[in-house]
Formats: sequence, C-alpha cells, structure tokens
Amino acid sequence: MAKTISVRLERPFLQTLQNVEKKWHTDRSEAIRRLLYTALKEWTKEQTIEKVREHKISIGKAAEECGIPLWEMLDLLKQRNIDWTAYSEKDLKKDLDILQ
Repeated sequence: MAKTISVRLERPFLQTLQNVEKKWHTDRSEAIRRLLYTALKEWTKEQTIEKVREHKISIGKAAEECGIPLWEMLDLLKQRNIDWTAYSEKDLKKDLDILQ
C-alpha cells in the first residue's frame, strides 16, 4: 500500500523539479517517485559496494542485493578498483609453498 509523504523544497530544487516534469511530460508526484527510485537504487549500490570492500559479503550477494547481474557488479568493483577476493600476498606465498 502506498503512503503519502510531504517534503519541503527550496526554490532552486523546485525549479529543477519543474524542469524534470517538463522534460519527462509528467506530473510532480511521478517525477519525484522516479527520481527517488533512482537515488535509492544508487544509494543501495554504494552501501553494498562498501560491504564488499570490507569483505562482509560476497559479490554474488552484492549483485543480488542491488538487483543487478553478477557481471555488472564485477564491472562496478573493477571501476572502483576494489579487491573483492580477499586473497592476500600472504595467501599467495602460502599456496606457492604448498605447490613446491
């Protein structure tokens, strides 16, 4: 069930919002919903990427939380130069020792 909320906006924001309404040929409520949806989706991505950076969740779980394909999550992490493997130099040396 949808809920109604009210928001106070300064004039510059209202002007920008009016520009969006005109560009999209829609009413204010629809413009706000679409903008809010986009902002919340982006916020969720950033929060999830931070969890991956801290090695708190896997990239599969991150992709699921963001509602995007795994390859897209990998691209996002690559763009931000985030190591998602948690495979350290120490781990590499240990593995090389085992192989010898």
